[in-house]
Order: sequence, then C-alpha cells, then structure tokens
Amino acid sequence: MKPRERLLRTLSGQQVDRIPVYTQIPFGLTPDGFRPAPFHGYEDYDDWRAQDPAYRRLVRRMEAECDNFFIWRPPSMLTGNFFTPASITQSASAADKEGRIVTTTLLKAGPRTLRALSAGQPGTGHTWVLEPCCKEPRDAELLLDLPWEGAPPVAGDFAQLQQWLGERGLMWVTIPSPIMVVCDLFNITDFLIMLRIGEALVHRLMEVAAERIRANLEALLKAGVGPIIRFGGAEYLTPPLASPRDFDALVVGYDAPLMNLVKEHGCMVAVHCHGRIRHALARFVQMGVDQTDPVEQSPDGDLTLPEARAMAAGQVTLTGNLQMRELSAATPRQIRARVRQIIRDAGPDRLILTTTGAPLERIPPDLEANYNAFIDAALEYGNQ
Repeated sequence: MKPRERLLRTLSGQQVDRIPVYTQIPFGLTPDGFRPAPFHGYEDYDDWRAQDPAYRRLVRRMEAECDNFFIWRPPSMLTGNFFTPASITQSASAADKEGRIVTTTLLKAGPRTLRALSAGQPGTGHTWVLEPCCKEPRDAELLLDLPWEGAPPVAGDFAQLQQWLGERGLMWVTIPSPIMVVCDLFNITDFLIMLRIGEALVHRLMEVAAERIRANLEALLKAGVGPIIRFGGAEYLTPPLASPRDFDALVVGYDAPLMNLVKEHGCMVAVHCHGRIRHALARFVQMGVDQTDPVEQSPDGDLTLPEARAMAAGQVTLTGNLQMRELSAATPRQIRARVRQIIRDAGPDRLILTTTGAPLERIPPDLEANYNAFIDAALEYGNQ
C-alpha cells in the first residue's frame, strides 16, 4: 500500500496494511524528490537544514519509508494579511548584538503609527515575536477602519507540489482559525485581559477575520486545493489560557461554519491543537473534525490516550503522540517502548504515529538515533 492510499484509508476509518508513521520533520519538494527545507510558507535565514547531514539522512528515509503530510500554506492565509495592509506597511531588518535578525514593521493606521518587532536566529528555526502590532484596544479599533488588501487567494504552486509529492503522502492545506488571526495582533496576556474587559471588540475582530478567511477559503476550495484543510489556532483557548465557555464562543462559534464550507467542497477537516484538549476533543467530534494532532496525553495534556480514543468515537483520526522532549532525552529502547504503548492505548484504527513538534536546530547523534528508533518501531509494531 502506498503512503497516500494508507493515509486516506486511515483518515476514513478503513483497514490498512499498517499504521502510518509521519516524523513531522519539515521538508521541501522538488522534481527529484524530498529535500531539507522549512515548512512551506515559512523561511529560514540560511540553509542550516541542508547543511546538516543527519537532517538530510532523515529526510531521505522519510521519502523512502514514511507516510508524509506536506504542509502547504497559502500566501493568502498568512495571519498578517487580514488586518495589516501591505501598501501602508514598511519593514526593515538588522542584526542585533546577540546575532538575531530583528525585523521592525511600521503600519500607519489613522493618527497612529503601529510598530511590531520580530526576530529570527540564523542557523536555527527559532523565531520570536518581540512586540505585537496592537498594544491596546484602540490600536485594534484603528485596524478595523483600514481597507482589506490581503494576498490573492490563488492555488499558486499547489498543483505542482502535489504532483511532486505523488503517492508518497498527502497535502495538508494549513489555514488559521479566526482566533489565531485576532490573537496574533496582541501579546497573549493582553488579549486574554481584553477578552474579559472588552469582549465586544474581540467579537468585532473575530467577525471580520472569519469573513475574510471564508472568502479566501472558498476561493481556494473552488481552485481545487485539498484533500485536507488543517485549521490552526484552537490551542490559543485551551486551559489554562481560557475557559470552555470561551472555547465554545470563539473557536466552535467561528470555526464550525468554515469547517462546514470545507465539507461542502468534499474535503476533510484537520485541527492542530496542543495542550489540554479534553473539552476541545469533545467539540471536535461534534463539529465533524476528521483528524487532530498532536493529542498530548497527561502530563502534557489532560487526558490519557485510551480516553482520547474513546472520546474520538471512531470518527476522529488521532495523530500523535511522541513528545519532542522524549525524542531529545530518551534512549532508542525507551522510544521503541513508547511507540508500542501509543499503539496499544490509541490504536490501531484511525491512528497516525507522529511527534508533537519538529527539530529547530541541527540534529545531534542521540536525536537522530531516536528518530530512527521511532520509525523502526512504527514499521515493526504498526502491522501486528
């Protein structure tokens, strides 16, 4: 069974020859195969991935033996496209004393000039938001008065990349939930405070974000992207950041109509959501979600894998659950044991084995050995 078929059958609850395994190591696509690269739509400041022999070896193994999701990120779905018009935005970058590349972005919004600062670390995949665009509610109100420009919602390189991926995996079309677009305007603490004292403004922002995301999403779906639309942002409102009431109002309330649109176009819905997902998973089932990752169990989450499997009710494909801290600190023997435990607790049906994150620096020998142990164990135990 080829990886594409194996993944599609797993996502639809059909029998497969073995449990799929996906490393979540970012890679690029070329006519000649996979290559080390950041996730599509993201950039590194240098080619540190290609310079790392261990990274190259693992990408070759993924191509030959694993079941791969290729993350395709439409330019029109970058969070900055929804409230910050490019025509009145200026950016400049410079290296600071710590060797980071700091980018200053200035946006003229009515009587104010809003400033945002971000940073990236050359030689790694580390990035930071040092200063968000909005420092207070008035800043967000000014953004609501600006015209929406955005990027054209076109398929672009999607068909070409899908052709290059071929039978070796599936495309994950990744888009932001409205909560991600709105929350990214603020420091997370400031946003949560505003949620308590300025809920009306939050909903105004959410309504605008949802309307604009829907317009782009519908255009992309009509252009034939798919077969999976993967939403990101629900984790912004899982405990302890917010309450179940907040989750229902701002995630379920605004994501469900978008997910219904996806289903109307014959595509599947996936949700990326870290953390304590007990309440979220119950809602995902109600919303008709087909897949969620990374399904973190206690102590990283608030449920066990058997509980997650029971809650998924044979409807949601669980994708997880090997923690990056385990890959970094455990022995290959321990990794093999964890893979067996994950299969026992969450599988075998509607399970895709993967990690909870991606490497952000060059891969040391111990980590490479653990990645290989993970793949070895998944291939061995996944067909028993």
